[in-house]
Order: sequence, then structure tokens, then C-alpha cells
Amino acid sequence: MSLLSRIDELSGSSKVRRAWFAFACAVFVIVIAVPSIFVVTHLFTDWDLVDLVLNNEGIRNTVVSAVANSFSIALIVTVIDILVGLPMAWIMVRKNFKGKKWLDTLLDMPLAFPTAVIGISVVMFWISPEGINIPGLGLSLSPYMLVILLHIIFTYPYMVRSLSAILEQIEPNYETAAMTLGASRWTAVRTITIPLFRAGLATGFILCFARSLSETGGTYIALTMMGVQTSFFTGPSFISFLKSDESWYTSDEMMGAQILISVIMIVLALILLVVVRKIIAKFRFPMNKVWPDLGRKVSRGALPKAKDFLTILFLIVVVLLPTFYIFLYLTQPIPTMDYGQLFGSIGTSFLVAGIAVAIDIIIGVPMAMYIARHREGKLGQLLDGLVNVPLIIPTTALGFSLFLFWGSLGLDSSFDLLLVILGHISFTYPLVVRNLIGSIEEVDPAYEEVSMTLGAKPFQAFRKVLFPIIKSAVIAGGILAFTRSLGETGATTSISDTVNTVPIYITHLVEDGLYTEAAMCSIVLILICFIIMFGLRAVTGRRSKRDA
Repeated sequence: MSLLSRIDELSGSSKVRRAWFAFACAVFVIVIAVPSIFVVTHLFTDWDLVDLVLNNEGIRNTVVSAVANSFSIALIVTVIDILVGLPMAWIMVRKNFKGKKWLDTLLDMPLAFPTAVIGISVVMFWISPEGINIPGLGLSLSPYMLVILLHIIFTYPYMVRSLSAILEQIEPNYETAAMTLGASRWTAVRTITIPLFRAGLATGFILCFARSLSETGGTYIALTMMGVQTSFFTGPSFISFLKSDESWYTSDEMMGAQILISVIMIVLALILLVVVRKIIAKFRFPMNKVWPDLGRKVSRGALPKAKDFLTILFLIVVVLLPTFYIFLYLTQPIPTMDYGQLFGSIGTSFLVAGIAVAIDIIIGVPMAMYIARHREGKLGQLLDGLVNVPLIIPTTALGFSLFLFWGSLGLDSSFDLLLVILGHISFTYPLVVRNLIGSIEEVDPAYEEVSMTLGAKPFQAFRKVLFPIIKSAVIAGGILAFTRSLGETGATTSISDTVNTVPIYITHLVEDGLYTEAAMCSIVLILICFIIMFGLRAVTGRRSKRDA
């Protein structure tokens, strides 16, 4: 009997199925959920270290300022994303034009770039600091403003995708009916379509705010290139600074500061998640009044065209050009580099990301199936909420929490690679599960039930009926998790000082002032990622055509 046949037979037992789901839940709780918030317990067990920070006016003010910068920047970035993301989502869903597929692909490109790479490219484009021979815009930007421009690149695609997904489900016939009765397009959209966006706005707000709040690698590199890494901080960048330069504070002060920042950001992020969901759920747009003359003026003529033009211009100037600007380094002489160390760090990154994604899929599929099929139950709702926790916690705080948790269990520096893999599983797992939940919910469970009434075992029904349908979601979630792991800096530095992934290697080059070498390493990484992703899509595309 083959292995698959044996698994098919075992899946027929309800005890085996319950044991498998219990195992998936246990791994989720032990490896992901509990370690993610473990640092909160140190607020009580190590209060003397925290108290040391609170009694030091200098470091206390730095902590408060860093956290305030993180939350204010995240809020500003998210509001901008909403204002410019809504018209872009409208363009991508409701309008047809030449080059739409290319534009759709370009929208996702910032997600595939490691954060350290974008950090270098953004500073090159907007400021062009000393040591870079390519002329950028040369603007005099404050660190605060530069970080906002940087974080928009990381968060903008999330907002556009969240709003696009909702808009695709809204029938345009409602707007058409309103316009046939005399309403202007602006009035129809304002009174009919926008009120239906609440779910998309909630998802987009949470994703963008959490992504900005957790951003570490690109921010730290940008501040380092500006020469302000010791005077301007966000919460995550301050933790990275403490990890990279221990000469500023004693070890006790450093530990206390990391505990305090991590706890504050975790608690505030969790509170914000609950508050935002409640506010958006109860918020009602003021749609009772109708202004016919104003509606006709903004629906016709130059205004709609100007809106679309400014939307595309924002995408090009603020998102795409700064992202790809690093490729201009190819016009410079290629420096002498340590290719052995570069490809070694790339190999480490791919090893960590590959193992993390494989485990994400193995334990994420049963979790996603349970949540999708039991969303109305108390356990399903609880798991649905818990899955979001690692997603909204800043990755630097998450990594520090994991470091404390596994260290308390005796996993010391000799297990650094394992600890980094466990850390990357924590923040990539929700990306896989969220993709799968949405896909599974769209599949009628009757398909599997019919196959089982015809004699198929549960696992056989899954791999023969359900999996072919959700395969694209598995691949999409896997790619998203892989690229997220590949570009992560903050969590890795918080967990280990010795595991040299490629974002860490690039960060060290920037810290040493080797900008050209860092840029070339970034380009090599991007090209490798492009080849792999292109090959994966080509292989899966051929398989899909063959299966069809």
C-alpha cells in the first residue's frame, strides 16, 4: 500500500482527524501564539529592568518619542493610502485600458523587494546622500517625512488590493440604476458604493497600519544612510539600534528598553485592532444629503480625468520610481565584492524562508479549513482572531518576544538558526492562512460531501476535490510568505546576532558606508527572486493548462 493510500485510510477515522487538527492547533499555540506575546510577562518578572528605564529621563524620553513616531507615521501613511488607494482600486476594477495587466503586476512589485533594498533605493531617489554618485532629486527632507514616503511604498499595495477585492464583489448595476434615474456618477458612487466599502477599509486599515508599525529593515537603513540613526527613532528602529550598538546604554537599560517598547507596541496594536474594527463597523457615512449640481460638476469634464491622472502620477512618482531607482547603480563601475559571503547569506535566507513556508502550509491548511467551515462557532471565531495577532505585532517586538520565550526554554545561541526559522514561521503563518480561508469559503462543502458519499475518504476528497480548487491560493500564500520572509530584517536581528540572512548582510554594508556594494547585492537578490518567481509561475501555469 502506498503512502497516500495509507493516509487516505487513516483519514477515515474521526479520531485521526481530530488528532491532526489538535496537532495543528497545538503547534499554532506553542510555536506562534504564545511566543508572540510572551514579552508581556517580562513586564512583571523583570520590572526592575523596566523601572531602570522609567527612572532614566534620557532613555525614557527616547522610548516615548520612538513609539509616538511609529504610531503617528503609521496613521498618516494609512490615511494617505486610503485617499490614493481608493481611486486606484476603482481604476483597476472598473476601467479597461491598454497596459492594465502590466500596471496590475507593477502594483505588487514593492511586496517582492526586500525592505532593506527599498530603504536604499528610496534614500537614493529622494535625497542622494554623500557616497552615492547617481544624482537623485536631492530634496531636503526631514527623517520623519522620508520615513512616511518609505512606508507608503510598503503599505500602498495592501490598501489597493483590499479595496479592489471588495469592489469586485459590488455589482456596478446598482450605480447604473441610480444614474438612469437621474443621479450623477459621483452621487451614485457616494451614496451606494462607498458605504459598502466598510469591510475593505477595515482590512486595508489594519494591514497598512500594522505593516507600517512593524517596518524595521528599510527604516533603519534609510536613517543610517541619512546619518540620523542615533537621533531619530521609530519603535522598531530603536530596538535595532540597541541590538547593533550596545555602547550607548548598559545591558540592563538596553534589555529594559526593549521590553518596554515591545510591550507598549504590542498592547497598543492589539487595542487598536479592536477599536478600529468596532469604529468601522458602527460608522455610518453621511449620505442622506444629495447635491445634484455639485455631483454633476465633479462627474463630468476635466475633474474625473484629473483625478485619474493624479492617481497614476502618485503611483509612478511616490511608489514605483523610488522602488526601482536602485537599478541605476548598474550604470556605475562594479565594485569588488565578497561573492562568497553574499551567496552564503542568500542561501541562508532561502533556507529559512523555504522551511518556514513549508511548515506554514502543512499546519496552516487544517487550521484554515476549520476556521472557514466553523466560522460561526466559538472556537472558530477565537482561532480566527488569534491568527491575526502575529500579523499586527511589530516584527521587531515579535522577534524579541520569541527570543525571550525560547531562551526561557533553554534554546540558547547554539540554536540561532532554528530560532530564526521559528520566528519567520510566526509572522508568515497568518499570510498563508488568510489566503486559504478566503479561498476555502468560496468552495461549496457539498463538493467534498458528494465525493465522500461516493466512497472517497476525507483526505482523498481533499486532495482530489478541494486542493485543485484552492491550489492557486496555496501558491499565492506561499509566494507572499516567502517574499515576506526573504525581506525581513527586524525580527531576525531581534532573535539572533549571528544568523546572516541577506537583508542583514545588506544592512551591515550600509552601516559600513559601502552603499555601492549594498546596492549591487540588492540587485543580485532581486534578479534571483525574479527568476525563481517567473519559473514558478511558468511551471504552475503549464500544469494548470495540462490539468484543464
